[in-house]
Amino acid sequence: MKNIFFLLTALVVLSAGSCNNQKQEIMNAAISESIRINQVGYYPDGPKRFMVADQVASDFHIVDEKGETFYKGNLENFGTWDPSGEKLFAGDFSDFRKQGEYSIYIPDVGKSHPFSIANDLYEKAATASLRTFYFMRTAMEMEEKYLGKFARPMGHPDDTVYFHPSSGRTEGFVSSPGGWYDAGDYGKYVVNAAIATGTMLSLHEIYPGVFEDGSLNIPESGNNISDLLDEVKYELDWVLTMQDQDGGVFHKLTPLRHDGITMPHETHSKRYIIGKSTGASLDFAAMMAQAARLFDAVDPVFSKKCLAAATIAHEWAMEHPEQYFRNPRGINTGGYGDRILKEEFFWAAAELYCTTGDQRYYEIIQPELGKITFRLEESWRNYMDNIGYYSLLSCGRLNDDDKAKVINALLELADNQMNAAYNNGYDVPFSRFVWGSNSDVLNNAMIQLYAHHVSGEKKYLDAAAAMTDYIFGKNATGYSFVSGYGTKYSKNFHHRLLMADENEETFPGYVAGGPNFYRQDSYNLQNQNVSYPDTLPAKTYIDHEGSYASNEICINWNAPLVFVLGYLDAQFND
Repeated sequence: MKNIFFLLTALVVLSAGSCNNQKQEIMNAAISESIRINQVGYYPDGPKRFMVADQVASDFHIVDEKGETFYKGNLENFGTWDPSGEKLFAGDFSDFRKQGEYSIYIPDVGKSHPFSIANDLYEKAATASLRTFYFMRTAMEMEEKYLGKFARPMGHPDDTVYFHPSSGRTEGFVSSPGGWYDAGDYGKYVVNAAIATGTMLSLHEIYPGVFEDGSLNIPESGNNISDLLDEVKYELDWVLTMQDQDGGVFHKLTPLRHDGITMPHETHSKRYIIGKSTGASLDFAAMMAQAARLFDAVDPVFSKKCLAAATIAHEWAMEHPEQYFRNPRGINTGGYGDRILKEEFFWAAAELYCTTGDQRYYEIIQPELGKITFRLEESWRNYMDNIGYYSLLSCGRLNDDDKAKVINALLELADNQMNAAYNNGYDVPFSRFVWGSNSDVLNNAMIQLYAHHVSGEKKYLDAAAAMTDYIFGKNATGYSFVSGYGTKYSKNFHHRLLMADENEETFPGYVAGGPNFYRQDSYNLQNQNVSYPDTLPAKTYIDHEGSYASNEICINWNAPLVFVLGYLDAQFND
C-alpha cells in the first residue's frame, strides 16, 4: 500500500510540476505577429474568430496573464489567401463567453496581443471615434478642459474667404466659419461633409440615445440635445454658408494649393470659395433635409432653416443637372468631382420625401426602389444612395409594398456580402484594396447592421462584428487601424495638424485609410527613403506620416466607424 501511496503522490507532484511548467512557458511566450486577432476584443455573445498566418499549427489555447488555460480549440486550414499571399489557419472560440482579459497561445508559435471579452467592448472606442470630429473643428480653441493633454491652438477663422472665378463670382469675399477639416489637409468640402454627416445622422435616427447629452464633454454639452447632433450641427452651420443666393451650392473652401506641414493658425495662404456644382447642391439638399427631420424635435427653428435651404438647393440642381465640378487650372486641393450623379439625385429626393412626404420627390425615387447595391471605393461618390435607402427604411413614409421591396433587396445584398466575407480571408467581403479600403469594410458592416435592424436576425449583427474585427487587428498587416485601441495601432497619420504638432501623441479614435494596392504616394515615400513593407494588395499599408495613400485620416472614414461602434455597443451592451 505504501508503494502505491508514494507512486500516486509522485504522479500528483509530477502532474503539478508539468502544469506549472506549462503555465510558465505560456507566460514567457513572446508575442507572435502571425496571430491576427481583434486586439480590442470580442463580445461574450458575439463571434470570436482569428487567423494564424504562415505558421503550421493545429490547436490553440485561450489563456490569462498568469498562464491559466480557459479554453482549447483546433485550428482549421483555410488555405492561401491570394491578396496577402499568406497560408492561413482559422481559429474560432465563439462558444467561450467568460468575460475577462486573455491572449491566444499556440504551442511553438507564441502568444497573441492581449484582448478582452466584455459587454461594453466598444463603449469607449465609440465615444472616441465621434470625438475625433471635435478635434477636426476649424475655427475654435481646443480648450484643455475638453481635450486635456490633446489641447490644440485655434485654426482658420475663415471670416474672409475670397470667391474664386470658378464660383461664378468675379470679386468679393464671404464669411464661412466653422465646420471640420476634411482629411489630412485643411480644406472643407461640401460633398464629403454630406456623406459624413448623413452617415452619423442615420445612426441617430435609429438609435437616438447612443450618444447622450454630455457623453462627449464638448462645449455644447448640457443643452439637452444629443452630443452627436451637437457635433453634426457644427458642420451643418458651416455648410449652410456655402449656399449661393440662387440656391446652388459652392463646392469647396480651400487654398489654391495644399498648405505645407504647418499648424493651421500658422498658415498664411488665402482661402477661397471654389466651384459650384450639381453634385454639391444635391448632397447639400440631402443632408439638410435629413437634418431638418432629425432636428425638428430639438431645434425647430434650425429645422425649418435646413428644410428651406434643402428645397431651393434641390430646385437649383434639377434646373442645372449637369454642372459638374473639376479642379480649375492652378488648384490642386481635393476635387471630389463626379459626373455620374444618379446616386446623388436619389439620395436628395429620398431625404426630401422622408421629411416632407411630397409626391414629387417620390416620383424620383420610385423607379429605383429595390436596387440597393454596394460599390467599392470613394464612398462620397458611390455610397450616397445607400444612405437614402436607410432613411427610407427608417422614416415611415414608404407603403408596405415599397418597403418590402427595399427590405428584400437589402437582405439579399447583406446575405451576399456575408457569404463572400466568410469565404474570404479575415472575414471581409472583397479582395480589392484601394484608397480608403477600411471605410469599405465599415460601410459593408453598416449594410449588415441595417439588415439586422429591419430583420432582427442575429446573423447580420454577428457578421458586422466579424467585419469590425478586421479594423482592430484581424487583418494581414497585424495593425489595429484605430489610434489608441489595441496594442499595435496606427498612430503616424498623414494629417498636417498632427504632423506639425510637437505633441507626440495622437488623439484616440481615428481610423486610418488602410491598405491601398495602388500606393499613389510611393514616389513621395521614396524621396523620404521609405517604402511599403509589402506590395501584395492586403498588405500595402505603412504607418508613416508621408503615406497619404494608406495612412491618411478622413471624416467619411471615421463616420461609418462611429455608426458601427455605436450600433454594436447599443446592441451588445444593452
